[in-house]
Amino acid sequence: MKHFIIALALAASAISIPNHSEAAQADPCQPIKNFFKSNAENKAGICRMHFTRTEPQVILKGYELSPDMVDLALNAHFQQTGNKAEVVGEFALLGEEVNPVADALRKGGIEITAIHNHLIGEQPTIYYLHFEGMGKINTLAKTVKAAVDKVSYQ
Repeated sequence: MKHFIIALALAASAISIPNHSEAAQADPCQPIKNFFKSNAENKAGICRMHFTRTEPQVILKGYELSPDMVDLALNAHFQQTGNKAEVVGEFALLGEEVNPVADALRKGGIEITAIHNHLIGEQPTIYYLHFEGMGKINTLAKTVKAAVDKVSYQ
């Protein structure tokens, strides 16, 4: 019985129960949640942000398309790797929003990798701006947030 109690005590001491501060630090999306004041979905260590834009209404060949059909959104995926992080994403923008968003991203060191259309003939014309960057997660999140603030996502 004495050996059983000693073995049980040794086994119990080997179990580590994280406290709340350790659990919060373990959340790779916490810096993203802090900047965007929103939940970020954590999938395999990648923090996925998605904001669907409800305006403008997009018309194609006389039919109103839903925001989901047109992918009228901001998508940004953040991944922390060691001391560095990477962000890749896409904005759905109106023509007059392209330059202010591109300027905000470039100012923070994030590269524009593509600007193109997904549809032909939609009204208004929607441009999709793709971006990527590497650096400190807080700097990347702050830069993407500055770009988001240039657009009216509702």
